[in-house]
Amino acid sequence: MTFAAISGWFAARPYGLGGVALIVLFLIQSEVRFGAKARSSRAEGTDRRSSVVLSATSLVPILGFALSMKHAPETVAGAQGWMAWWLGESLPGLPASAWAAAAIGLAGLGLRLWAVLTLRERYTRTLLTHGDHAVERDGPYRAVRHPGYLGSLLCLNGIAFTSGSAPVFAASLVATIVGYAYRIRVEDRMLVDALGEPYAQYRREVRALLPIPR
Repeated sequence: MTFAAISGWFAARPYGLGGVALIVLFLIQSEVRFGAKARSSRAEGTDRRSSVVLSATSLVPILGFALSMKHAPETVAGAQGWMAWWLGESLPGLPASAWAAAAIGLAGLGLRLWAVLTLRERYTRTLLTHGDHAVERDGPYRAVRHPGYLGSLLCLNGIAFTSGSAPVFAASLVATIVGYAYRIRVEDRMLVDALGEPYAQYRREVRALLPIPR
């Protein structure tokens, strides 16, 4: 891979630089954890493989973005059929919409970081509870139950949108919504079992991802 080849990708779709920045920041921020227990990848039974699901989910927009950007300048011009449809600039409003998606993705990273700084040691890589675990209602948790997941959804789909490809964006939406819906269901079940009625009440009052009062 040469510098000229890489330059060619972004000459065709300069807004892809926003996607690259989001990928780098997402990978860096995924390592921001407080304490060895929070950083551990060792899953307990309460995790129900949801961490594996999220890892696979994250690959869909990232790999889709990479495929679309890598082949855009050299393949799309002569491509036909499904290849041209998959790799082509098929999203509306480009390039402004792609730059807007990158900004939304950056805001999502900010929301996720806010959630991490609010929960600190309780923001774990896999699903588990601490001995002193309690229902959190401060910071972004006043508006949504899972602000970290909302931030990740905004970031990952922002990455997909900056590919310029509607199929990549659609695949990302489906994969991330399904993956994070499963994670939320598993986590809510774990927290209801661990914390009882206080969390059940919180769940009735605050939506999982949408900051809309019930």
